[in-house]
Amino acid sequence: MSISEIKKAQDSIEKALNEKRIKDALNMLGKLTKEHHGGHLIDEHYNLELTYKSLLKYTVEGVNDPERQKVYNNIIISCYHLCDNLVRSIRNVHSSDIFYETRRMMAAKGEMQLEAFIKTYYSEVAKKQMSEEAGIGGSAKDLDTAVQETATQLFRKLWVLDKISNDEEEQIKKLIDDESLHYSQRCIFVSALTIGTLKEFNLEKILLLFHFIHHSHNEIKQRAITGLLLVLFKYDTRTVLYPSITSRLSLIQQDDTLTDNMVSIAIQLIRTRETEKISRKLTDEIIPEVVKMQPNLRNKLDLDNMISDRFNEGENPEWEDFFKDSPELMSKLEELSELQMEGADVFLNTFKMLKHFSFFNNISNWLIPFYIENEALKQVWKDETNLFSSQKLQDSLTNSGFLCNSDKYSLFLSVPHMPQFQKDMMGNMLEQQLEQMGEIEADEKLVQAGKEDATISNRYIQDLYRLYKLHPQHQQFEDVFAWQMDFHNKWFFHQIISKSKHLRQIAEFFFKKEYYADAKEAFNLINLDDNNQLEIIQKIGYCQQQLQNYQSALDAYQKADIIKPEQLWTTKKIALMYKLLKQNEKALEYYRIAERLKPDDLHTQASIGHCYLDLKDYVQALKYYFKVEYLDNSNTKVWRPIAWCSFVTGNFDQAEKYYQKLLISDARTQDLVNLGHVYWCKSNRKEALLFYQKAVAKMKNDYSVFFETFKEDTPTLLDNGINSEDIPIMLDQLKYLLEE
Repeated sequence: MSISEIKKAQDSIEKALNEKRIKDALNMLGKLTKEHHGGHLIDEHYNLELTYKSLLKYTVEGVNDPERQKVYNNIIISCYHLCDNLVRSIRNVHSSDIFYETRRMMAAKGEMQLEAFIKTYYSEVAKKQMSEEAGIGGSAKDLDTAVQETATQLFRKLWVLDKISNDEEEQIKKLIDDESLHYSQRCIFVSALTIGTLKEFNLEKILLLFHFIHHSHNEIKQRAITGLLLVLFKYDTRTVLYPSITSRLSLIQQDDTLTDNMVSIAIQLIRTRETEKISRKLTDEIIPEVVKMQPNLRNKLDLDNMISDRFNEGENPEWEDFFKDSPELMSKLEELSELQMEGADVFLNTFKMLKHFSFFNNISNWLIPFYIENEALKQVWKDETNLFSSQKLQDSLTNSGFLCNSDKYSLFLSVPHMPQFQKDMMGNMLEQQLEQMGEIEADEKLVQAGKEDATISNRYIQDLYRLYKLHPQHQQFEDVFAWQMDFHNKWFFHQIISKSKHLRQIAEFFFKKEYYADAKEAFNLINLDDNNQLEIIQKIGYCQQQLQNYQSALDAYQKADIIKPEQLWTTKKIALMYKLLKQNEKALEYYRIAERLKPDDLHTQASIGHCYLDLKDYVQALKYYFKVEYLDNSNTKVWRPIAWCSFVTGNFDQAEKYYQKLLISDARTQDLVNLGHVYWCKSNRKEALLFYQKAVAKMKNDYSVFFETFKEDTPTLLDNGINSEDIPIMLDQLKYLLEE
């Protein structure tokens, strides 16, 4: 059985257990254990099945056992553990994934005791500290490197560790709680627990993450919360079985600050859905537009003279006018800037090609916090003339949420490979950008509680995103960022949140980002607790409308109308739903109510006209279209229905007048066809043929398209006095003219 087949078998077993189909799960486990020939696992499976059969027998016989549910849950847990152990034992031998290769490498060297790794790490740290205290500078670089190398080895050990004893658990706590150690290394140890558990379920690692969400160092705390959310998300249906987890979730719910922090990070994880969309927007829309405008950009921004003294006198006065030639580009750039301020990941495309440095050969370096003293960066700023060696710039970049940690390393590592002028230009640009961003971030920290927490966690999430998307062997990892991130559907999430507050935040975020299916689900969950909140019901209706579930949307809007009758927005939505459901008389009824609530509302007047048009009451439709024209004489779009209704009702002169106006302002193919109809009904066949020809030309000379359009209008032509026998003659004449 191949590794991919093993994965499918594991998924099937876990699905059966999630659905409480224990017998099916045991059957599949039995086949897998026999194929693997693991003696102790076969025995474990036999005993487990025997226990389950006994439980079923006593239940059927009506034996009252108060511990039955507990035993039942323990059987499910044991099935999960058997599956874990079975799949792990197979992969440990046969999988070529970097995770299992690392585990095999450590096993081959006999390096299986965690305590030994921790002792080695502490030994190197102690050597470095002694060297610093003694003022020995020569070997500092070697000592720094030794500490980092042992930290990397410890990271790997924590990452692939599959069983953790009580003593080892305490050792890990002491290690990560030890304030004498550099925070960056303690951070990667927490990350090792996270990505290891995302690879393989490990209860002890999960409980360690629970422990570290209360850590005094904020970088460590935010990483632990982020990791815990991802792990609990993945194993949601399983975690309910563990009292050690459920009890800790209950404690979180009692801590409002921690819960707020967790919800904030959940929203940041949801926001990662936007990353690929933002990258596509940059690649497909913004960058091509900028490239297309480059000559104009060069002239308007005076790029050829940018190095001269005049460049430093102030901003180019023409910059303000540059985007007049491309307002859409300006709009997109403003949207991108707004997304960046919200914390969206807008730099993935910029830095994804800068992950080739040897620094990124170690997985731990994808997740290490950025700190300027990192040995890997010292080569970058040793040149005192380099702007990147400026302490001010280094401090600003370190503290800023402008870039994630991984991208900051990419930026600094690329500096030695730049020409001097490019270093200076980029340094100046960064300095200005960081100064502006720093002011904004400082202001936000003053007015927004938890802003610093959000900045730290957001940087870390983007680091994780790059690991799971850009690492050379990323296909060996389960892409956690391909998940729906629908926290509102997860059992664990509801154990820690307040529906009235936190679930609303989730729902509103989905709504704002136009994820209407998720927003609808979240709003519905809120509505279950309090089904009389007008705004919630209206938003449920709006989500259903955007999902084209018009009957469900109508039901929601009508419920909102009962709570607060004759509110203009709701009334118009009810009318629109009836119209979309082809119930024009009911739609007209509600648009009439809307008209009474706000008599001169242009949208309502036009909508009433549309209803009459659909009901083929063209005389009444005309009255409302003329009213729209009167109330807004700049509205040229209303000319089209006026022209059509005039034609249908036999007012050909009026129809001609409005179609001619349309030809000047906004002529469409159908307008040309309709004007041809008008001239024919006025017995001006030559003009009719002329406009039919123009229409076919606009249809790229595709007569079949014209004929289908003409065919739809035939009943109207007949109603307006055109002889049916003349129609084929006119069409044949048109064909001859088109051949000339």
